[in-house]
Amino acid sequence: MGRRIDQDLLELVRGCYGAVRLRDLDLDRTGRRHAHKLIRAGELNEHPHGVVSIPGTDQALILARIHGGLVTCQHAAMYYGYPHPRRRQVVHLAVPHGGGVPIVKDEVLHVDRSLLPPSPTEYPVAPIPSMLARYLRCDPNREAPLMACDAALHQGHTSVETIAALLRGPGSRQAKHRLTLASPRARSPLETLARLQLHDAGIPFVDGVNIPRVGEVDLLVAGWLALELDGYTYHEDEFQFGLDRRRDREPVRQGYRVARFTRQDVEAGQVGEEIRGLLAARRRLAGT
Repeated sequence: MGRRIDQDLLELVRGCYGAVRLRDLDLDRTGRRHAHKLIRAGELNEHPHGVVSIPGTDQALILARIHGGLVTCQHAAMYYGYPHPRRRQVVHLAVPHGGGVPIVKDEVLHVDRSLLPPSPTEYPVAPIPSMLARYLRCDPNREAPLMACDAALHQGHTSVETIAALLRGPGSRQAKHRLTLASPRARSPLETLARLQLHDAGIPFVDGVNIPRVGEVDLLVAGWLALELDGYTYHEDEFQFGLDRRRDREPVRQGYRVARFTRQDVEAGQVGEEIRGLLAARRRLAGT
């Protein structure tokens, strides 16, 4: 009988995604006694503010339960499956009240007094529009939040107007400018990065352009130079390599030129400088 109570209690915690405040389970005296027995046995981990978790539960979720808030910014983008940079991950949480003290050094608390505490049976993550608005405001770099924005817009999960309406408070002016650089036509984080490099270089471009008998090219510069970005996931085998080359010849027949960039090229920030050089060479040839 006692083991059955233990198993039922563990299932309750699992039903809360692996972490919950004990008081939210409305346990009777017997249930609380069994919860403490499971903690002593190592089948539940104990955390501040009466939170318990199944061993192995994600730290971001545990911290959200401790603070009664929502996971936001990069960790929320990861939850929704949006691209994110490879870097040390600091957990950002939207919390409903001030005065909260970070539990660990790698967490940041954003106070949102209008926030309603999540139900224990819901995953505590900020809705997509509010997560993106906060991400645009708080991240010191624009690339990461714009990767997430582009992915959300491309998949139709939200709109620029919806995000813009939530941009209030500190950092909103910068965030609104960042949002003008987002595009629903970007199909990969490489396109986001390349687009930003062209923007910084002052090079006009159009993204997601359809060329007859070719299909959509990643970026088109000056009406004649098509940029294609080769991420290894889609371009690593011999068949795809040959298909890309055949695809390149058709734009040439139509008067375009094609410039391909690898992931390393894009991540090294070479797109703007390289394209500026190609445009300058074209002008020199036209002059001669």
